[in-house]
Amino acid sequence: MMHDIVENKKIKLDFASLILSCIGFGLFLWGFTNVATDGWTNIPTVILPIVVGVIVLVFFGFRQLKLKDPFLDISVFKIREFTMATLTLILVTMAMYGVEMMLPTYLQNVHGLSPLNSGLTLLPGALMLGIISPVAGILYNKVGVKPLTLVGLAILTIGTLPFAFLSAATPSILITVFYGIRMLGIAIAMMPLMTNAMSALPNHRTTHGTAANNTARQIASSVVVALLSSVTQNIINGNTPAKSMQTTNPIHYASKLLNASMDGFRASFIIGLVFAVVGIVFALFLKKDLDVKPAQPEEEGGEQA
Repeated sequence: MMHDIVENKKIKLDFASLILSCIGFGLFLWGFTNVATDGWTNIPTVILPIVVGVIVLVFFGFRQLKLKDPFLDISVFKIREFTMATLTLILVTMAMYGVEMMLPTYLQNVHGLSPLNSGLTLLPGALMLGIISPVAGILYNKVGVKPLTLVGLAILTIGTLPFAFLSAATPSILITVFYGIRMLGIAIAMMPLMTNAMSALPNHRTTHGTAANNTARQIASSVVVALLSSVTQNIINGNTPAKSMQTTNPIHYASKLLNASMDGFRASFIIGLVFAVVGIVFALFLKKDLDVKPAQPEEEGGEQA
């Protein structure tokens, strides 16, 4: 028979918070989604939804801090170790998307691979993530979160660096190897960070911490996808040769168009590299202790940020 780890209790749904969260997150993410197609300066579909979304989310946040049973308990971010682990985890996620999102497009547009073959090229990296994650969980119990995170982010940085120098002639097998190295680093860092974030909370707040952690990572993922898409597309559009060259000198046109695409993809990969390096900086502020002492309830004087 399975027993509950966390005590269950009935909580009344706060419909006002539900509505505010739907409107706030919806507008905020919709605005960022439109960046790739409409650009950052478009007021009706980009700037206005993002600004209004942020304003609504501010009201949503203040309401959560006042409620006895909040819809989303953001007060968990007052606990320093949870916040640092979550921020580092967000950077790992953003570094992962910095290459993972654009790489299939690169393989299909530049190497001419089919969607199936481009997916198979990246399959070993996905397998690496699945195999190493449980191992990283075991190592976490032996050496703690900080060493693992630093090693994982260092491997991620080393594996991402070659992508900043990709060309149209880079063999697919090298891309598979570099991508596998990246996923090795992500697996080593991600699982310990998630465990560390949750272990920093007392048992009765782990459900709130999970929700807050997942929400933060999902928002960061959406923002980085919009950022990378817009940067890549803007660079490609800015370097695309004139249409007239397509008829007057088609070979030169194709060469310049390929170079424009490569410039856009490399910029996206460099942004992913930057996220990995910044993640190393944040990881330096994680606790060195092997075990994180769970924060006590606020009335008992838990560790605050």
